Amino acid sequence: MATPVLDSDLLTTLFDAAIQVSEEGELRNVLKSIVRSAMDVTGASYGALGVVGRDGYLVEFIHEGMDEETADRIGHQPVGIGVLGTITRTAATVRLDDIRDHPDSSGFPEHHPQMRSFLGVPVRTGDTVFGNLYLTEKPDGFTAEDERAMEALAMIGGFAVANARIHQRLRRAAVAEDRARIARDVHDDTIQDLFAIGLSLQALAESSRDADIASALRNEVRRIDSCITSLRHLILDLRQLEPSRLLAEEVHELVEELADAHGVNARVVVDGTYDGLPTGVAESVLHIVKEATSNALRHSGSQWVEVVLFGAEDSITISVSDAGKGFDPHGHYGGLGLVNLRARTRQAGGELEILTAPSRGTTLRAVIPIDLSLPSRDRES
Repeated sequence: MATPVLDSDLLTTLFDAAIQVSEEGELRNVLKSIVRSAMDVTGASYGALGVVGRDGYLVEFIHEGMDEETADRIGHQPVGIGVLGTITRTAATVRLDDIRDHPDSSGFPEHHPQMRSFLGVPVRTGDTVFGNLYLTEKPDGFTAEDERAMEALAMIGGFAVANARIHQRLRRAAVAEDRARIARDVHDDTIQDLFAIGLSLQALAESSRDADIASALRNEVRRIDSCITSLRHLILDLRQLEPSRLLAEEVHELVEELADAHGVNARVVVDGTYDGLPTGVAESVLHIVKEATSNALRHSGSQWVEVVLFGAEDSITISVSDAGKGFDPHGHYGGLGLVNLRARTRQAGGELEILTAPSRGTTLRAVIPIDLSLPSRDRES
């Protein structure tokens, strides 16, 4: 059978559709544009694009042509079984005069419009199937020319999806760069200036012979100290792990700034290996170190805190210890700020251990797997 040739009118329509798809920047808008363009090119009444997840099922379903009231009555979006799943499994085009005749057809859910003619095409980004483009209900059915046109549009759509993903990454990188720059500026300029002003006011208070003026100056020094503490917290929230820096350096600087803000001595020990550590894991480690150290500094009453980090092949262990007042681990301690710490550890797929007793200090230990798919567990003793 000869390969169908696209006529000039269809080529013009397809070219216009390609421009429309490629001009979209946001990923969801790209997907909608692909679906609308496919419907315009073929004359289909309904169109959709299903994004395929790692498990082979659909994780997102962008549809056009069906009114929202009907979609709401159906109640759920397709997950990619039946004929839709066939396209995912085979990564090949499926064209049918009546979808109900296909051996993999599983029928339609209640309230779903009945559909017969069907054309489904995989959308690839490189060698990976990103999703599937589905078209239904074209008068007189889909043709071989429609199939060829949709395969071409799917290829264009794949490039557009890849381009949108790159732009998303670049925007995130730009935001991260801005956050890091602001954090550095606040740390290097604003905090240093405030610190110098505070020292000058403290010297004036100590040399003043007027008790009221000295008291007022000391109050202002306390306000400046409070402002510096707030700014340090802002810096910690803004700061993200810079790829060019080692995790050990980040942890040392983070703990030292926290301890300095509270006037407490800190000891940091970093051991083990961190080669090839994913950025997401490193950021989780920094957040957990921040939460655990902040808890110790705010609530323990200890004059020192020790942070130990050990990197193994499949996990990172974080240990934060103090010699403070401790607490009953079986009592109510929601106010100690442990909720955030437990949530951070859980999000990282890690295991949390709390070793404490009244008047015996506290050790918070979190084990974070390098493989983020590991299950989450919390335990206390």
